[in-house]
Amino acid sequence: MDTENLRSFLEVAAHGSFTVAAHRLNLAQSTVSARIRGLEEQLGRKLFVRDSDGVTLTPAGRQFLPHASTITRTWEQSRQDIAVPDGYETLLRLTAPAYLWDSITSPWIDWMRAKRPNVALRLEGSFPDLAIDQMAEGLLDICILYLPKPHPGVVYESLAVDQIVLVQHTAQAGPWMDNYILMDWGLEFRVEHDRAFAGMVKPAISAGLVFIGLQHVLSQKAAAYLPLSAVSSHIERGELRRVEDTPVFQRPIYLAYPENPASSDALDVALTGLRTLARNLSGDQAFAESDRAFSMASVSPESGNRFRDKDMPKVKT
Repeated sequence: MDTENLRSFLEVAAHGSFTVAAHRLNLAQSTVSARIRGLEEQLGRKLFVRDSDGVTLTPAGRQFLPHASTITRTWEQSRQDIAVPDGYETLLRLTAPAYLWDSITSPWIDWMRAKRPNVALRLEGSFPDLAIDQMAEGLLDICILYLPKPHPGVVYESLAVDQIVLVQHTAQAGPWMDNYILMDWGLEFRVEHDRAFAGMVKPAISAGLVFIGLQHVLSQKAAAYLPLSAVSSHIERGELRRVEDTPVFQRPIYLAYPENPASSDALDVALTGLRTLARNLSGDQAFAESDRAFSMASVSPESGNRFRDKDMPKVKT
């Protein structure tokens, strides 16, 4: 059975549309339709029925859905497991916010090359929610993220606290709020932001990714609340400046990793490297002490800076 047929089936089932599934898979709609027909021929059952509301699963399709999901996950796991390059003992997969490359990710690669040269590394790009699901399925080993998502078998640990500061382009004409992009740092940030800037007209543009917000500020000569670790170099070059007399928000950064990893020695070394780098950075103006992440996250000191699903923190800015 072709796993690509299964992927097409899962996309159509998830979105109720051949058109949407084709767009997400970057395929022609006719190709998706042909894959579904091929799958139906193999199974000898009709999987979808078209109606006025779109495409819905038949009883056979609903029964097949969990099997298709399991098969694709198992195949992906198998593909990942055998993907260790020749000459290496194991593979570690990490995902982290792109803007932390210079401060954490790149130095961590150097750490691993020095401490465990026989461990291959794969840097993944993924949204945090998807990354935690991938970790639970054994497709990811380490995730650096902001908002922990409760999930059995996943351990979270405070790493550092990023300072979120208001910056504006040095060439911006007029007050910063005249050309301001609102960054979505979560509900707690929005509440504190609205309290700090009561009466401020809601900006016409908002974004949820640091890269998008930073590029907008640079290209449109705008202002935004961004992590100091992401904008420090731009401030040093004179492209951006901090807006004086405005609040600074603290945002915890977390490590997530499996509770029972397949390669515990390599993972222990990798986590030690990340913790060491975070401690070294904690004296930098871009980061506060990582212990503060815990006090802000309402986690008791007895938790030992590690917590699981049962004692998930309330993350606050």
